[in-house]
Amino acid sequence: MRTRFESVGSRHVIRSWTLLDFVLVMLGGFLGASVFAAIGVVLESDDMFIVLALAGQYVGHLFVLWLVGRSKPPDSLGFEVRGRDAAYIFAGLGLQLGLSIIFLPLVLFLFPEGGTTQEIGDVLAGLESDGARLMSLLVSVVLAPVTEELAFRGVLIKALGERSRRTLIVVSAAVFSLFHVLGLAADNLLAAAAVVLPQLFIVGAVLAWVTLRSGRLGPAIFLHSGWNLLAALILLLPPEILSP
Repeated sequence: MRTRFESVGSRHVIRSWTLLDFVLVMLGGFLGASVFAAIGVVLESDDMFIVLALAGQYVGHLFVLWLVGRSKPPDSLGFEVRGRDAAYIFAGLGLQLGLSIIFLPLVLFLFPEGGTTQEIGDVLAGLESDGARLMSLLVSVVLAPVTEELAFRGVLIKALGERSRRTLIVVSAAVFSLFHVLGLAADNLLAAAAVVLPQLFIVGAVLAWVTLRSGRLGPAIFLHSGWNLLAALILLLPPEILSP
């Protein structure tokens, strides 16, 4: 019996998803961010502009994914979540802490006077209203993991077809990390890339491995959520809560 992620190398694998589908899903994110950001401009609120642009990106991805997916076999991406998958949140938290410690010497070397590696971090930390902070937290730990797993570990891996497991892991991890170049600090791009992209590649590889091993997206979604959770809490919790 085949799983939702059919075995690599099988002669009977049907490539129901294509690289064009993946590109369209990615472009949908840019369109969604633009539309939602325009709503934020109308509302004349800096906080809502930021939150809506962030949420709009993922809504755009999901909308195009739904459009394209209507012609695909049901459950072809392996979108299945089980209760025990929630334990992977702790794996994501551990991965975030572990990589932060490992890369700390490099961060201190490249950013001796402090500074940020990702502009989105500064933007989210600058949110003033509690409502905007809460919405951003939900986007970061719920909407973003679900959407990115469907896109990168779902559509992209399916589109790569009958390649070896190693190729699927490496290619999907590389595309995942490069996708986040747009969020790096523009004033120190090379240094930021040296710090952030290797970590994202490792995370992407772990997420792909977990997905291929389990045959579904549930574990990767919760692992991804745990990875985002710690950084999101540090950025979005009110300063008085974090202060001793």
